[in-house]
Amino acid sequence: MNLDHIYRLYMKEIYLYLYRLTRNEKQAEDLTQDTFIRAYLYLDDYQGEKVRPWLFKVAYHAFVDWHRKQRLQIPMDPVVLQEMVEHADERGSPERQLLEKEEWHTFLKLLDLLSEKQKQVLLLRYKHHFSYAEIGEVLDLTAADVKITVYRGRQKLQGIWKERMNK
Repeated sequence: MNLDHIYRLYMKEIYLYLYRLTRNEKQAEDLTQDTFIRAYLYLDDYQGEKVRPWLFKVAYHAFVDWHRKQRLQIPMDPVVLQEMVEHADERGSPERQLLEKEEWHTFLKLLDLLSEKQKQVLLLRYKHHFSYAEIGEVLDLTAADVKITVYRGRQKLQGIWKERMNK
């Protein structure tokens, strides 16, 4: 496995993932660097699994370690939300793009109301398009636990959405 090639392929995606979690450019850069250093150090532990989920797993553990040290509960920053909306998929008509951006913006606002585990799972599922098994690899969960977490997270989001619509 050529780590330089992997770095070029996945650095931006890993950075954006960590930026969404930390809401801080400098911290996301540091954690991205830490992710690739850890990937190099643990290259011997890599057992031929898919590279992308393995790197996200390394990035997730770097974030968890940092988060534990910081002992912070990080609120969702509106500036970060706007940037995430701007980086949303831009296919289709301008009207469809606007609708998708509005839906994504609403989704991100509601996502911040979920538990950290539900946020992680739903972000990996719907933003990064990971399979249940890949999410399980990243977060050290079983595929069944991921499915349950996705289901419960979606149910909670629907409940919150309905509650807000009735106000």
